[in-house]
Amino acid sequence: MYKYIKIAWRNMWRNWRRTVIASIAIILSMILLIFFQAFMDGMDQSIYGNTVRLYGGNVLIHAPGYREKSTRLPMLPVADVERVLTAVRTQPNVLVASRRINTGGLISNRNASHAVNITAIEPDIEAPISLAAEHLVVGRFLLPDDDNNIVIGQALADHLNVTIGDRVSLLGRRKDESMRERSMTVVGIFNLGLGEAEKSLIFINLPTAQTLYNLRGEVTEVAVVLEKIGQEDALIDSIAPNFPNHEVDSIYTLRPEFAEALATDRMFGLMF
Repeated sequence: MYKYIKIAWRNMWRNWRRTVIASIAIILSMILLIFFQAFMDGMDQSIYGNTVRLYGGNVLIHAPGYREKSTRLPMLPVADVERVLTAVRTQPNVLVASRRINTGGLISNRNASHAVNITAIEPDIEAPISLAAEHLVVGRFLLPDDDNNIVIGQALADHLNVTIGDRVSLLGRRKDESMRERSMTVVGIFNLGLGEAEKSLIFINLPTAQTLYNLRGEVTEVAVVLEKIGQEDALIDSIAPNFPNHEVDSIYTLRPEFAEALATDRMFGLMF
């Protein structure tokens, strides 16, 4: 073995210029490869991390039966919410854990109407990490004491031809599957550059939704935002065994299209 190493060493330096050039090429290639991989990882964190923040969180906790009917946004109250929140907030890598109500509905005025996903949030907890709050172009975000106020996207505002201070009618589904309507005041408009999201996502205050949709003191979701995408499985493995009567899922389980897009993007990165 030593003999072969000695021969190889002599061959390397027989033409030292060629050896130096080859070594530099290999080193530069490795540096570029590491840089490209870091760039792709950073881009994934930015794009998909923002998508996760926009649509609820990395990990979502619901009542039993939600997963099967998730596309319908079933109004199933989550049990032991405070115990769930306490357990989640003690875990590493958790930025925010908050209570939410999600339901489908219709927003309208005398000009037009549009189907929307109604998301009721705790503004004091979610505002610091909310993409909608970060990208407000007119007005303000929700406040904890807001009642009949609403924040909508720019595309929806254009569709309805409304602005700050205008009233809209919000129709949503209650826990008993009946529909309930209320007049709301637009206090904020956000612009994400994503027309579909701006048209379909609206935000109201959690207490307003609890009263409006017959969920007094109850919520339909605990949303958890993590420091980075890719940390979901570790959190689920840590907390799910402690809550066998809850469904603890990553957003990729409830929205398979996100998982498919991320997998395709990473496959592209490996190829190039």
